[in-house]
Amino acid sequence: MELRTLKAYFAAEFIDLREAAQIEDARWEAFQIEYLNNAGRFGADSKSRQVGWSWTSALDAYSDSRTNGGGQPYIFVSLNLTEAKEKIRYLRRIIDATDEQVRPKRFIVDTSTEIEFEDGTRFISHPLRPVRGKPQARIYLDEIAHYPEGMDRKVYTAALPSTTKGDGYIRLGSSPLGARGLFWEIMTESLRKWPGFRRMIIPWWIVSALCTDIETASVEAPLMETAARVHRFGTPALVEIFENMFLEDFQQEYECLWVDEATAWISWDVITRNRDADLIYWHAKSIDQALEMLDEVEHGIATSQVEPVLTGGIDVGRHRDLTELIVCGKSTTGQLPIRFMVSLERTSFDDQKEIFTKIIERLPFTSVLVDRNGIGMQLAEDLERTTGGRAAGVTFSGPSKELWAVEARVQAERNKTPLPPDRDLAYQIHSIKKTPTQATANRYDAERNDKHHADKFWAWALALWAARTETAGGFGARY
Repeated sequence: MELRTLKAYFAAEFIDLREAAQIEDARWEAFQIEYLNNAGRFGADSKSRQVGWSWTSALDAYSDSRTNGGGQPYIFVSLNLTEAKEKIRYLRRIIDATDEQVRPKRFIVDTSTEIEFEDGTRFISHPLRPVRGKPQARIYLDEIAHYPEGMDRKVYTAALPSTTKGDGYIRLGSSPLGARGLFWEIMTESLRKWPGFRRMIIPWWIVSALCTDIETASVEAPLMETAARVHRFGTPALVEIFENMFLEDFQQEYECLWVDEATAWISWDVITRNRDADLIYWHAKSIDQALEMLDEVEHGIATSQVEPVLTGGIDVGRHRDLTELIVCGKSTTGQLPIRFMVSLERTSFDDQKEIFTKIIERLPFTSVLVDRNGIGMQLAEDLERTTGGRAAGVTFSGPSKELWAVEARVQAERNKTPLPPDRDLAYQIHSIKKTPTQATANRYDAERNDKHHADKFWAWALALWAARTETAGGFGARY
């Protein structure tokens, strides 16, 4: 790996990689050196998850500051405050791992989102908002493909003028999110040319933390099917992740694939339009969390943060014993935002019945529709009885699933379904395909391996369908 820039040389010569990364067997990855070798104004990287791009961007900024005279601003834009703070933590580790003779001696500012050296060099890390007013800036836009609708262009456009004076630059890095958006346009140049960008693709098989034999995989893996290359070259952890993800989700998250929108029932464009980073919602993943959050939801209703009318849907999982409840608010403007999600894995039906009964009795539901197919029949019947009819069982069949899937798409395309920034929910919604069958009907379901079922999508679709009726009584019998 050739070191072609001063900052690449500085990083390799003066920074203890293992201490900086806090990984005992850390080694320089080829993509990291290539990243540091980019001295141009523009850079864009389509990357696998868990490859350390955010850490590498912090390393790049710091190494550049040590070899470029100092005094410039380095700005990181992240999806949220937690990730913004993480960039500063990375910086501190890297600084502490620097040889003492070249390490900065004193900080003027040292907070969770900003560091300033004595020479005027500033590292500013903030959650999603446009970058303005800082000339000669070096700007890093992390996970830009996942910015809310329109924010990718707004942040990028605001950032460009800050790089025009001197030798400022901009770096984009993200895992893909469908064949759409500014990042997709820049990486693929499908709609127009984006001259000056140095592009890099970073799939899992070129990273030692995820691949057991990078040298061989770099040659053979691109020619193999996903399952074959994962089992041939993936680490045990990666294989386990693969076996517990939808195929398309894995290809998008780890193999830099732009998922084909043509087969998706609800497109990424529609999903992204409905995602609201500021949406007030709760997501419980256990009985105890659900009880705690139930109090918070009630408070949200009492303080007018949440609609006083709710609908719900429960999908009883037949894979990994996973059951999903999704609760939507029913506003006077026709909006149906998700307000409460409960995901119960490997939870007995008695415990599920108890917590769902409490939720339905305490919250102002007009209707909760419950999957009564197969093992869900007993739960549906029990909830109908214990909630006085506010819950009603519904049967999953080809015709009923088509009704629910169509209603979900119609409401989403009308921008009536505000969604929380939950990646798994978004992927499950996008996983639904409309497939013609030999019986001239259509099948609506996810292409999945044996470990997956689109539980969240169907719970959401049931909640949206429940919003069409004022009460649950008698409703379930129709379908």
